[in-house]
Amino acid sequence: MVDPTSGSTEITQDDKTMATIACVLVIFTHWLGPLIIYLLKKDQSKFVAYHALQATFLGAAASILSVVGVFTLGIGFLAGGVLTLVFGIISALAANKGEWYEIPLAGKFAKQQVGVA
Repeated sequence: MVDPTSGSTEITQDDKTMATIACVLVIFTHWLGPLIIYLLKKDQSKFVAYHALQATFLGAAASILSVVGVFTLGIGFLAGGVLTLVFGIISALAANKGEWYEIPLAGKFAKQQVGVA
């Protein structure tokens, strides 16, 4: 799969692996794991930066829902956990294939921030 920003750069297996790890980390660490990968790789690969940044946004949303969960008798915990699990797995599978999967709401913003849109 070709990086849409350059037209000629191939997405390497290392890029796919790092993007997949960022997407899986969101399930276990919410925003912290993907943010670390984003900060380490943002200048090296737009593919990794994109997936890590949207995973960071997803994790932040899940963290907010967890805080809301304190006031809603656990509904926020459940919603945040389900969203993180579902979109974390879907985006990890797509990243492993070299696809630019877009998580609803977070994906467009991540593309703009990385400079892919």
